[in-house]
Amino acid sequence: MRPVVVALGNFDGVHLGHQVVLSRAVEEARRLGGMVVAATFWPHPRSVIGVGASPGLLTTIEARREALLAHGADEVRTVPFDRELSRKSPEEFVGDVLVGELGARAVVVGENFRFGYKAAGDFEELGRLMRRFGGEAYAVEVRGLVGEISSTRIRSLLLEGDVAEAAGLLGRPYGVRGEVVVGDRRGRTIGFPTANVEVPSAMCLPADGVYAGWYERPAGETRPCAINVGRRPTFYEHAEHSLLEAHLIDFDDDLYGERARVRFAHFLRSERKFDGIDALAEQLKRDVDHARTLLA
Repeated sequence: MRPVVVALGNFDGVHLGHQVVLSRAVEEARRLGGMVVAATFWPHPRSVIGVGASPGLLTTIEARREALLAHGADEVRTVPFDRELSRKSPEEFVGDVLVGELGARAVVVGENFRFGYKAAGDFEELGRLMRRFGGEAYAVEVRGLVGEISSTRIRSLLLEGDVAEAAGLLGRPYGVRGEVVVGDRRGRTIGFPTANVEVPSAMCLPADGVYAGWYERPAGETRPCAINVGRRPTFYEHAEHSLLEAHLIDFDDDLYGERARVRFAHFLRSERKFDGIDALAEQLKRDVDHARTLLA
């Protein structure tokens, strides 16, 4: 049986720091003639242990799996994070989960990784315990020229609308997936039809505003688009939730029912209320022209 090298982490977003962890795991697997198992926790630990509000997710578990496999993992294992797991001591976590369930010969983590009950274990403890079980542990630095690379920082950037900086930490434009559903069809009446993409409420959306980006269809076709995230204040006074609407540039076809991915490349402007439909339509024309230029 091939030795198992476990790349361990929450891996939400599979950002550049996570990719460095995977790359180091691939190197170690090659040295051992083994395979890389990326182990990710689900649901997010914070939603189980109740330390603050659960963060908006950067990736669904399906998207996370795809990205981990694309960046070198041979297999992805989801470790169910529940109360029982949260109460394991560092020694129990290594013995029961890493070695017992995952069969780890070696483990690769980010430099700040902590584990075990109340995050009692650090990398030094991880290395000591892995050696007790006949294995090894490796930590990699996940800081870059832009400072710390973390899912928390990426979420903060998105909530500020800074999708370009977030893309720099992710290594790609941030994207969300959802089904195109029937909206109020108002956009079509003013010459700007939109795909209303229903994004799961657990996902992190960028700040309300208008963006230039890409709409990826299920068959692989990618179209430039102008994206509105917001509550449409021109028409609604007190909308409860932000919606995502994508206007595909120079495209007019039926998209209802398809599952799409929308990626955010550039922030154009904040959302605001207009005096009427004509003023809104004029601004939308400028937005689309701006997006077309940026994405050309």
